Amino acid sequence: MKSFPSQTAGITPAKSLFFSLLSLSLCVPPSSHAQVDSLLQQKITLGVIDSIIVSGNEHTKEYVILNEMTLKPGSKATPEAIEFDKNRIYSLGLFTSVDIFYDTREGVHFLDVTVGERWYLIPVPVIGFRDGELKKLFFGGGLLHNNVSGRNQKLFAFIVFGYNPSLSLFFSDPLIDRGNRLFFSGGLSYSRIRNQSKIASEVTGDFDERHYDINITLGKRFNLYAFAGMTLGSQIVEIDNYQQGRTVSPTGRDWFLYGTMSVAYDSRDLREYASRGQYLSLYVTKYGFGESDVNHTRFGADLREYIPLPLDLVFASRVYGTIVSGGLVPTYSRAYFGYGERIRGYFNTVFEGENLLGTTVELRYPLLKARTINVTALPLPTEFSVWRFGVSLSLFGDAGLTWFRGNTISLGSFASGYGAGVIFLLPYSYVVRTEYAFNEYFKGQFILNVRGPI
Repeated sequence: MKSFPSQTAGITPAKSLFFSLLSLSLCVPPSSHAQVDSLLQQKITLGVIDSIIVSGNEHTKEYVILNEMTLKPGSKATPEAIEFDKNRIYSLGLFTSVDIFYDTREGVHFLDVTVGERWYLIPVPVIGFRDGELKKLFFGGGLLHNNVSGRNQKLFAFIVFGYNPSLSLFFSDPLIDRGNRLFFSGGLSYSRIRNQSKIASEVTGDFDERHYDINITLGKRFNLYAFAGMTLGSQIVEIDNYQQGRTVSPTGRDWFLYGTMSVAYDSRDLREYASRGQYLSLYVTKYGFGESDVNHTRFGADLREYIPLPLDLVFASRVYGTIVSGGLVPTYSRAYFGYGERIRGYFNTVFEGENLLGTTVELRYPLLKARTINVTALPLPTEFSVWRFGVSLSLFGDAGLTWFRGNTISLGSFASGYGAGVIFLLPYSYVVRTEYAFNEYFKGQFILNVRGPI
C-alpha cells in the first residue's frame, strides 16, 4: 500500500484529459448553467398557485414538507419546479413516495402534495466488512426513530461488534426553533479503532485507538438552501503503546476540546443522487484551546456541481480538500484516501498526509429513470410496499493527493483513475455502484460500493 503519491510521478495522458474536463466544468459560469436549463426545459406555466394541499402525512407535520418546497401560494407552477420539489421532499428520507399535481376546482388553483410515509421506528441490522476486506467483519444493530413527534427529528442508538466496535447515541432536530429557523443536534460515542496510518503500522505494527466523544451543534437555516452552524465537543483518544506521533501527549492519552464553524449551500434536487444544482460546504475546526497539548486547526471545503445536458445526460463535478495548520497532527487526525474518501483505480490503496485534495468528474445517463412501484405480491406493511428504483450508466474520472507540510507537490503528484459503471438507486435512499476502474498506469479493478464519491 502507498502512504502518499509519488512526488516525482509524471503527467500521463489520462491525467491530462481528466484535468482538462475538470477545468472545463469549473469554468462554466452560473449564467451558462441557466442558459443550459432554458434550452433543456420546456417552460410551460401551468398557472399561479392559490393554495397547497398536503395529504398522506399521518405522522409528519405539514410544515416539514412545505419548508422543502420552492413553490408557494402566489408562485407560478411549472413541471420543472414540481419535479424539483418532489425530489427535495423525497430527500428528507421520510417518505416512500411523493406525488405533486397541479389542479383547478371552482376557480381555485392548487397543488396537491401526496406523500406515503416510511416506517419511522426502524430496527437497523448492521453487518459488513470494513474497507471492503473480508477479514474486517463487523456486525451489530440499532434502533432508529426517523421522525420523532412528526417533526423530522432523528434519534439513533446502535452497537457494533467485530472489527472497530463502537457504541453511539445521536439526536437531531432540524428546526428546534421555528421562529428563528434554528437546528440542533447532539451525540455521544465510544469506538475502538484500528490505526489507519500505514506509515506508523509499517514501522511498529498495527495498534488500536480508543475514542470517546461528546458534542452538540446549534445552527441556523437562512433559507431553503443556506445553513450555518457551530459545533462544540470534547474528545479523548487513548492508546496502550505510546510511540511518537500516535498522540500529542507522551502519556498516550489526548483529551481536548474542539469547536467547528461551518456554512453550507445546497440547491441539489435529490441529495443522494442529484441531477441538477450545487453544493458548497466550508468549515474550520480548532482542536485544543489550551487545556491540553493538542493544538491544531483544520480547514475544509467541498464544492459540487450538477449540470443537466441534452439527451437526459448529467455532468457532475466535485472538488474537495482539507489543510491543517498549527502544532503536531497525530495519526488519528491525519487526512486519508482509502477509507471514507477513495480514488477509483486505487480504491483499496491508502494515501496518507496532513492535507488532502481530491477531484471527481462524472457523466451519467439514466437507463431507467427513478420511479416508484407498489409491491403487491408480498405481504408487506404499507410503509414497506412502496419501492423507488432507478438505474444509470456512468463514465467517471477521479484524482487525489495527500501531503505533509514541507512536501513539494505538483500536478504530477496526483494519483488518478477512470472508468465506467452501473448505478442502482434503491428503496430507502440507498445507492449501489458497480464499477470498473483503471489507474493512470492502466491497472484495472472491479468496485462494488454503497453510495459514492459524488
